[in-house]
Amino acid sequence: MKRVSNRIAGAPLRLLLAVFLSLALLVPSFAFAQSSQYPRFDRGLTKKEEKWVQDTLRKLTLDEKIGQMFMADANAIFMNRESEAYKQLAHRVTDNKVGGVILFRSDVWATAMLINRMQGLAKLPLLVSADLEMGMGMRLDDTPWWPPNMAVAATGDPKYARLQGEVTAREARSIGINWLYAPVADVNNNPDNPVINVRSYGEDPAAVGEFVSAFIEGAQSAGAMACAKHFPGHGDTATDSHIGLPVVDADKSRLDKLELVPFRAAIARHVGSIMSAHISLPRIETEAAAPLRVLNAAERENAEFVSQTEANAPRVTKPATLSSKVLTGILRDELGFKGLIVSDAMSMAGVSARYDSATAAVEAVKAGMDVIEKSPDIDAAIRGIREAVRRGEITEARINASVERILRAKAALGLNERRLVDTGEVDREVSGPQSNAVAQEIAERSITLVRDERKLLPLKLGKSSRLLNITFADDDPTFTIQPFVSELRRRELQVDSVTLDQRAGEADVKRLLERLDARAFSDRAADRFDAVIFSVTVRARSGKGSVALPPVGSRLADELARRDLPLIVVSLGNPYLLTAMPNAKTYLTAYSPFPVSQRAMVRALLGEIDVTGRLPVSLPGLYERGHGIEIRRARILGTDR
Repeated sequence: MKRVSNRIAGAPLRLLLAVFLSLALLVPSFAFAQSSQYPRFDRGLTKKEEKWVQDTLRKLTLDEKIGQMFMADANAIFMNRESEAYKQLAHRVTDNKVGGVILFRSDVWATAMLINRMQGLAKLPLLVSADLEMGMGMRLDDTPWWPPNMAVAATGDPKYARLQGEVTAREARSIGINWLYAPVADVNNNPDNPVINVRSYGEDPAAVGEFVSAFIEGAQSAGAMACAKHFPGHGDTATDSHIGLPVVDADKSRLDKLELVPFRAAIARHVGSIMSAHISLPRIETEAAAPLRVLNAAERENAEFVSQTEANAPRVTKPATLSSKVLTGILRDELGFKGLIVSDAMSMAGVSARYDSATAAVEAVKAGMDVIEKSPDIDAAIRGIREAVRRGEITEARINASVERILRAKAALGLNERRLVDTGEVDREVSGPQSNAVAQEIAERSITLVRDERKLLPLKLGKSSRLLNITFADDDPTFTIQPFVSELRRRELQVDSVTLDQRAGEADVKRLLERLDARAFSDRAADRFDAVIFSVTVRARSGKGSVALPPVGSRLADELARRDLPLIVVSLGNPYLLTAMPNAKTYLTAYSPFPVSQRAMVRALLGEIDVTGRLPVSLPGLYERGHGIEIRRARILGTDR
C-alpha cells in the first residue's frame, strides 16, 4: 500500500513545539538557568551565609539539632487545617523541629500552598525533597512524566541529561521543592533487577557517570540540590529493598571498577548530597544484620512495605545505611565526599523489617548519616538519638557536624534569605510548552529498534489500513495504552485494540487468538490486518518485586511469534523483555509506558521521525550494549537532510 506521509494531525502544534525545542537545545543555559530567580547551589557560601550557619548552629538546643536531621513525609494534596494529616505534619515541623519534608503523591498547587504554610510554621527554613527522577510527574499527579534515565541514555547525548536536570530543578523550585532525590547513579548490570532497571542510565559505569554528571550540572546550576543514589550501588540486585534486604556479593575491587565509578563522577561534579542504599555488602560490612522482627502498630501504619519475604541468607549483613565502613570509611574518608548523606526511606523493609525506628536512627547516625528520611516513627527515632547522646554513645560534636552540613545546604539554596515561593508564578513555570517539548524530544530520540528481520518498519499504511494492537498490561493502573491507540487513530487508521493482564486466564488467551486467526488468515484480503502490534507495558516499580513477563504474557507472546503475522513487538517499559520472547522478528523499546513515550513510539512506527536510539544495556545472549538499527527519514523519503 502507498505510504501516507502528509496526514499528521496536529501538525501546527508539533511545529510550535519544534520551535520551542530548538531554542531550548541551542541556548539551554539562557532558556532555563539564567531566568532562575534562585541562587546556584554549586558555589561557596558568602560571608553573610557562613555567619548565618555558625550563628544558627550555636543557638540550637540538642533537641532542635536532632530534629534537623529528619525529613518528615507528606502527600501535598488539599488538607483542611483541622485534618489529622495536616496536624501530623504541623507537629513534625513545629514540635519535632524537622529539617525538612519529603513529598510523595502530590498536586502542583497544593504543594506550593502547603510548603509555604509549613515554611511559615518552621523555626528554620525547610529542605523540601521529592523523587523527581523522571520529571515532576513522578510525584505530582497533574504534571507529565518524563522519559526515564535509560531512555535519556539511549539518545547517546548527555546534553539531554543536563536539560532533564535543569528543567526539573527550575519547575521544582517554583513550587517549593529545593532538593531533588535524583539522579540515580546505580549501574544496572543485573537484568533481573526489579526496582532499578530503567531508572538507571545503563550498565556501563563510565557512561552512567557521564549522564549522572550532566544531570547534576543542570539541576544544581538551576538552583536545586541534586542527590546521587543509591550508594554504593543498587544495580546488581534481584531483590527490591522496599520488600527485602538485597545482598550485593562484591568485594572492594569490584566496587571500585563498577559501582563506585558514577559516584566518583558525581562527587567530582560537586553533587550536594548522596543517598544510601539498604543493601547488604558482606565482603565490606561483615557484622550480621539483625533478625527479622514483628513491626509494632505505628510502624505497620507508616511502613512503606511490610512484606518480609527475603530469606535469612547466611551472609546477610548490616545494610549499608547503617554501616560506618560504607558511609564513613568509603564515602567520607576514601572518596572525600563533604556534602549531605541522606538515607533512603527508613520505612522500607530493607531496614524496618529488622530494626525498630530508634535503633535504625541511632545506628545510621553512628555510621555517618546526616539526614534520616521517612522514619516509620519519628518521635521514637528522635528519642533514641537523644538518649544515645546522653549515654555517650553518640557525641554532640557528631550531631553538630551533620547539622552544620544541613545548614550549609540551606544557605547555599538561599533559604536563609527566602523560603517562600511566589504562587503567582507557578503556572508560568510548571509544565510549559518549552519543557514538554524537551521531554518529547528525549522520548523520540530514545526509541530503539533492536530487531527487524522482516523489514516491517516503517509501516507503509494508508487510510484503509487495518491494525490490531494487543496490549499485555502491567498491574499498575496509572498508565493505560490509550495514548498509543489514540495517536494511531488520529492518523485515520483503522485500529482494533484489546488488553490483557496477568489476571487473564487460558480462556481469555484462547478467545483472543481465535479472533486474531479469524481475521489474520481470512480468505478476504480486506479483512486481514496490515500489522499486528504486541505492546507490553511491564515495568520496574517499587514494591513489585519482579520485572519478568508473567506466565500468561509469555504464553501469549509465544503464540503470536509462532504465527505467520506482520508482528511488531513494542516494549513500553522493561527493555530486557526480548529475552522472554526471543522468537519475535521485530522488536522496539521505548523504556517507559508514559504518554510521552507512547506518542514517540507511534511516530517511530509510522516513519515520522528518525529512529536512532541505542541500547544502554545488553540483552543477555542476544545483543550487546550500543546495539540499535537506525531508520532515517531522509532515506525513507528519498531526500537529503
